Amino acid sequence: MKLHPLLPAALLAALLLPARAAGQASVVEEPLPAGVTLRRNLPYDDGPLRTLDLYLPTGRLTAPRPVILCLHGGGWHGGDKADERERALRFVAQGYVAACANYRLSPDCGFPGQIEDVKSVVRWLRSNATRLGLDPEHIGVIGPDAGGHLAVLLGAMNSCLLYESGGSLDQPSHVAAVCALSAPSDLAKLYASAQAAGTTTAADIIMLLGGPPAQVPVPTNASNPLLFADAQTPPMLLIHGDQDPLVPLEQARLLYDGLVAKNLGVHLHVIHGAGHAGAAFEAPDIHALEDAYFAKTLRPQGPPPNAPDATLSESTAKP
Repeated sequence: MKLHPLLPAALLAALLLPARAAGQASVVEEPLPAGVTLRRNLPYDDGPLRTLDLYLPTGRLTAPRPVILCLHGGGWHGGDKADERERALRFVAQGYVAACANYRLSPDCGFPGQIEDVKSVVRWLRSNATRLGLDPEHIGVIGPDAGGHLAVLLGAMNSCLLYESGGSLDQPSHVAAVCALSAPSDLAKLYASAQAAGTTTAADIIMLLGGPPAQVPVPTNASNPLLFADAQTPPMLLIHGDQDPLVPLEQARLLYDGLVAKNLGVHLHVIHGAGHAGAAFEAPDIHALEDAYFAKTLRPQGPPPNAPDATLSESTAKP
């Protein structure tokens, strides 16, 4: 990657910081709880980083199980599928199958490699649905930070065949639910705000796109979910802290407003006093919000609503 000659020193330093590679877990794994089977490092496509961990309930299968794909964060250049283990176990305890996937990281792989990989994961899940007891029509996705951005982009592209490459191309990559936490959406505006605030998010964006957004308009525009969102986009749950220093709340509001303008279903929940990550996002009320959302979208009871819902809600982070 060529560095911009006028790149600020702070951004240059951030670009040169070593990132934890995919496959290098950031958590010490504990034994699995009873009732959970883990199938580790399943290849969903060619290449060392294109693997997933599949967490399955061990109880008797009476019907295909809905799936929740968990995408790790890390600014598109760090993180690992093991980071999503606890979230996956929470969903498995409710009877879902949870898939935690790695995807190619920047700067070795720039955009759109990440969304290509995420789409490939969904196609793999459908291709193996019968063998694994999965419900191919009820696949949801959740992720924080960069994982949330990819989750939203995946759902927004439900009717778009762009960036379909790799394996299982006979299968579609649409999803039925999207939950994003602290997720970027408009990388051009995020880059500008990050530069003004002096955060490392600007460097993350440069590594992903291959340069400052103004100099690389094609990947910048294609990374914005609102470019693709249409009537086939599923209802989304967005959760964001109002004190997020890395991805300001403005990013969630831009996405919310854009989806509402397209008459699409979206729920934005703001956590007052919450930053980019941390305990506020693991609070019981936030877990309950996520659980109710996935129950409604992946285990629907009755006909869908006549009109898409646009909902705003809020809570306060516990000290």
